[in-house]
Amino acid sequence: MDREPPANSPNPSTILVVDPDDRIYKAFWATLGSRYHLVFTPNEALANLIINDFPFAMVFVGQNSTTQSDSLLIRTLKAEQPSIPIVFIAKKPTADLILSSFRAGARDIITAPIEPEELMYITERIATLRLTGRTSDNLPPSSARFNLRNLWSQLRYGSQGYVEIGMQMERQASSLENGTGSDDSTLVDRLRDAPAKVVRALEHRTDKVSGWVDTAGMRVYFLGHFRTIINGQMADEWPSKKGKSLFAYLSYHYNKPIFRDVLMDVFWPKSMAESARNSLNVVIHGLRKRLQQFDTAREYIIFKNECYCINPEIGIWTDVDELRALWRKGRAVEKNKGLEAAVEFYDQIAAIYSGDFMSDELYEDWSTLERENLKEIFLVTLEKISENRFRLGNLAEAISICKAILGRDGCREEIYRRLMCCYQKTGRRDKALLAYRKCVHALKTELDVAPAAATIELYKKIKTDAPDPCESLRPGAAARLPKAS
Repeated sequence: MDREPPANSPNPSTILVVDPDDRIYKAFWATLGSRYHLVFTPNEALANLIINDFPFAMVFVGQNSTTQSDSLLIRTLKAEQPSIPIVFIAKKPTADLILSSFRAGARDIITAPIEPEELMYITERIATLRLTGRTSDNLPPSSARFNLRNLWSQLRYGSQGYVEIGMQMERQASSLENGTGSDDSTLVDRLRDAPAKVVRALEHRTDKVSGWVDTAGMRVYFLGHFRTIINGQMADEWPSKKGKSLFAYLSYHYNKPIFRDVLMDVFWPKSMAESARNSLNVVIHGLRKRLQQFDTAREYIIFKNECYCINPEIGIWTDVDELRALWRKGRAVEKNKGLEAAVEFYDQIAAIYSGDFMSDELYEDWSTLERENLKEIFLVTLEKISENRFRLGNLAEAISICKAILGRDGCREEIYRRLMCCYQKTGRRDKALLAYRKCVHALKTELDVAPAAATIELYKKIKTDAPDPCESLRPGAAARLPKAS
């Protein structure tokens, strides 16, 4: 006879999916929507909040733009909840990517585009393991869709996988098959009783919990591809490209009204005043018509005193605000308590940064300055994380992060020195010398300057096998600190 699990046990039918790609959402809805409660969030920082306050049976993490960001998120989630298995969604699988994911704590891997049979198989195998403690780890032949699967299997099944913490649920695996594995009313009650930060974070839900309402009426994501969630629904269709960009501009400046003439100058700088005004009116009309589909009783765009703005009565959350708040908090903590105490905030910034600001609107002039400022915050954040990993002796991760930084800005000389020291300390002297040559080439090509004396000295010490050549490497060297606003 089945008995109810304790309150802190994972719900066998609740799954968290962390991925900004609508195609992933649709694949999960189509395959698992009728059998599992699905919670979607495109935001890594929100996933970190949810994981501690709601008992998920498993988590799927989608591949981001950078390997170190994926690993950081998986590692963070596993550190918070070691017993929750994580499945990595690989969109461009490589050996390094799979190794990094496994080392970070992933339990399994699935590749995109997602095949329904493989998704159902992996999900039910993990669910069965958590319910009964028994499962068959033999994948069906149809699931081996690329030759890296064998590499993943050898790594995963050659170790302990993940550590089970807490009480095992004593329900039978068959409860998943006959639909008796969960109590819908219990789930609804728990969602309604969830802490406020969970209520703010959960953005998509099945019809079974449709009575629950997100307290933030509008969630706007500027990092990476621009996307908006209104009343829990993804706004993925816009009346025009100009309309999407104008809505993004108003959402970005949601805390202040924008003069009509300013909008005309920003979006129609080469048009005559009358023509620009007519174009603006057409775009605003199209936006209002589209937004009213989410709530016919609410006016989303207000015009008053010759100014346009997002209705201030609408609760708005943006990932840029979140990033800036984390950045300010991290700097304050680092100043008072040191890098080790502040790195948790920097890790969250790395997780939330899913791409450059408005990456799908690169040619909009208004977004350029903020894109560069946020990119600088992100790179300085990665510098601090790499320094932390270097200090802790986690050299493999430090190397990965340094490479990611140089991939975005190849002229950061301090990062080359740290990379050289990481290679030297791991016995890869040839790699350290190669990193120096790359540094010389990048500085000459991009800036027409020679390396600093500290870089040249480090190179000479490594080349001559001097004892402890990195002893003089100054940790925490002052980096460029961009403003948070």
